Amino acid sequence: MTRPATRGLVAAVVGALVVAACFAPPREDRAAPPIPRVETAGPTIRVALGVVPRAGALSIEPGADGFVRFKGKTYRGLLRTIATDSGLLVVNVVPLEAYLRGVVPLEIGERPATERAALEAQAVAARSFTVTRVSAARAGRGRSRDFDLLATVADQVYGGTEAERPNASTAVAATAGLVLLYGGRVIVAPYHSSCGGETAAAQEAWGGTGEPFLQRASDKIPGSDRYYCDIAPRFYWEQSLTGAELDAVVRRYLGTYVTLPPAGSGGVRGVRVIRRTPSGRAEVVEFRTARGTFDVRGNDARSILRTSAGELMPSSYFSVSVDSSPDGAISRVQLRGNGYGHGVGMCQWGAIGRARAGQSARKILQTYFPGTTLGSIPSALLAQ
Repeated sequence: MTRPATRGLVAAVVGALVVAACFAPPREDRAAPPIPRVETAGPTIRVALGVVPRAGALSIEPGADGFVRFKGKTYRGLLRTIATDSGLLVVNVVPLEAYLRGVVPLEIGERPATERAALEAQAVAARSFTVTRVSAARAGRGRSRDFDLLATVADQVYGGTEAERPNASTAVAATAGLVLLYGGRVIVAPYHSSCGGETAAAQEAWGGTGEPFLQRASDKIPGSDRYYCDIAPRFYWEQSLTGAELDAVVRRYLGTYVTLPPAGSGGVRGVRVIRRTPSGRAEVVEFRTARGTFDVRGNDARSILRTSAGELMPSSYFSVSVDSSPDGAISRVQLRGNGYGHGVGMCQWGAIGRARAGQSARKILQTYFPGTTLGSIPSALLAQ
């Protein structure tokens, strides 16, 4: 998703080996009512799988099992091809609940049955996100009139039947038709790998006025100095860039976010966080170069301060330490931070930690999306 998660969002979660941790379940959550079962087929959605050259061989064949196959993967539903300027767009037309079976395991990983609450929370969040994308597309406000979502981190990673896992499918079925509502409307329910201790309000990451259900939420375990998401592989992280590597990424990416002089940015002479958000993330990062000083938003700095391999900085929850050589040039920049992803909405590793502590999916969702309720997909969408 993630948006953003996102995305590196999936890579840090899928297949990760997690050390078991036991927390006493909060008293108020022990008697939490189960998530209600809603019997509904849900809308049919259109997922763009990719584009193939028109001149190339295209094989879309249904198997004896009733599934369709494309580029070595198997999908439920049917496949359509749509002619575009760049080739043939292949779109999987699939029922919502079947689509989610191929999404949930890739977004939160293959979780054991003991962490079912986290899987259920992920299913509801992913379903809510999907429904908002479908609504936008039907109203002419989507990316394209030909599909509702992409099968990548630009929306949600979707892997067809090969991605399906029994425990995730059970969680999808247990929450069938349920979405998050605020003021009677389905919300966009973003999620990310790890918040690093506290989630961010939407405006901290993306600007604007934000949403009342996308506000800061602490992930600290009551009565302890630990956090529900401190089991995450990147709860704490470090990375560094040499002076030459810093110059290279700034020259390549800074111009995407600020207006540079015709001659470019020039060599980097300094990097620092000059303002932080209420959750402690970098709000404004200053890049001082040979040709000027440029301020960028903290979340955009993640795309500038990449590794030499092109990987985004894990989060905007970071600090900067600059080492200089005797002549004043930067020799190395050390980045230290917490969390992985944009930090808005549901912290996936936090949800896993909370599930291990005995919290229900309802409790998890109410924590990360305060003020929301669980409800059915609007009937107008079901008819489409």
